[in-house]
Amino acid sequence: MHPGKPCSSTAAAGATGQATTRIAKHYGATVIATASPSKHAVVEALGADYILDSHHADVAAEVSRITGGTGVDLVLETAGGATFEASLASARRITGRVVVSGLPGGNASLSNWDLVYRHQVHIIGFNMGMLIRATPALFGEVMGELFALIAAGVIAPGNPTLYPLADGPSALAALENRTSVGKLGLRP
Repeated sequence: MHPGKPCSSTAAAGATGQATTRIAKHYGATVIATASPSKHAVVEALGADYILDSHHADVAAEVSRITGGTGVDLVLETAGGATFEASLASARRITGRVVVSGLPGGNASLSNWDLVYRHQVHIIGFNMGMLIRATPALFGEVMGELFALIAAGVIAPGNPTLYPLADGPSALAALENRTSVGKLGLRP
């Protein structure tokens, strides 16, 4: 990320979105985050420059308005499903990147035609397990930088919302209903 460059994070109130927002701000990026309205205060406290309603009918149009029609340089797509299209449409043409690392909202389809005529962007699928297996040295570098950011206080260890083990169904319902913030844990 380069100073001032706009980036976008879906599900910004989730654990990954929170870390992404803090790291992006640390490196000087302008952050456009999406979250449910009830979670906007959490995302604002993280330093996001713009917070959009993740349920808004046209997030891509809002991103276009904010960026003067150019789109963002980087989108972290963690939600999947219907948000994938908005993420593709929010990225800057030709040089924009969409990093897909989650799909709780379901699969999304993309055709060759879409890539050639609608979304001329770089799409990168990211899975931590594959990074570890395929490029352990790169994983080590990434973890080294992450630990340095933790040591510098840029990101802090999370405080998961803990549920008693017997209330596991309640934790799953919070995830499904998109009412959770950050990580959830079960206490034995």
